[in-house]
Amino acid sequence: MAISNELSSDVAVAILEKKSPEERKQLKDIILQVHSALQKMSEETRADRFNRQLKKKAEALTDQRSLAVSE
Repeated sequence: MAISNELSSDVAVAILEKKSPEERKQLKDIILQVHSALQKMSEETRADRFNRQLKKKAEALTDQRSLAVSE
């Protein structure tokens, strides 16, 4: 999530830097949508990484049990 926060902040500053108050208000929703999308992507990536690690551990345990049974 740190990446999404940092990118969102940088994008927000760049977009809003030289805008009028009215333009800033209009762009606020877009910036929040970008932030939410990046945050969701970060969460999905974290969940995928966790699931892959869990699968590897389960496979390793299955392999160990198979070896123990065959001996």
